[in-house]
Amino acid sequence: MLLLSHCAIAVAVEPDAPASAPTRPLQATRGNDRPTLEKAVAGVVVGALAAQFGGRPVEARFGAISDEAGEDGRRSVSGEGQMRFTGEAAWIGFRFRAQYDVLLGQAGTPELVLGAGGDARPVPNDTTIVRRLDDQLVDTLRRELGSASVRLQLDRIESVETGQNYLLIDAWGLADFGIDGSSPIRIAAFYDRRNGEWLHLDYDMTTPPQVALPPVAGR
Repeated sequence: MLLLSHCAIAVAVEPDAPASAPTRPLQATRGNDRPTLEKAVAGVVVGALAAQFGGRPVEARFGAISDEAGEDGRRSVSGEGQMRFTGEAAWIGFRFRAQYDVLLGQAGTPELVLGAGGDARPVPNDTTIVRRLDDQLVDTLRRELGSASVRLQLDRIESVETGQNYLLIDAWGLADFGIDGSSPIRIAAFYDRRNGEWLHLDYDMTTPPQVALPPVAGR
């Protein structure tokens, strides 16, 4: 199992959790060894996790990592792991996928899905928190899009509890801008119940709201 920290990246492989073998032999280039691939991919995943939370220090541990041949000499690498904020005890499950350039020995920006596996479990929507989400996002849209008239109509809301105190919310619906029209919207949010803080809040106006995406999917 790979263990990494966002602040000082160091990798350890625990003897009781050996890394899984690649599905196909890696190409004979300078980045072709398995440890190099795992370290490169794990490094960009940890960096991306921290970026989701404004650079807040995080630690991550990885389970099995699999890879298969991709295009242009790249490997498609995927796996699961758990992250936690440095100094905290609770772990939060995640899945990832990234492209690895064998020739350069470098990994590209990963796709992330938080709240996957581990102790993550669906829970009923908290109406108070949903109302806070609505208010927060309306303020964000007004500020970022310069629209004075913003109203949200959320048709589908899914909540997932993880890490004891954290709530992940995925919501789909419509953003109404009055005379400026409307747009489908998808919202991905990560909420800390202890202090009422939105650790991550993102929206997407390009994904049709009827398409079900995993909670807090970052690209």
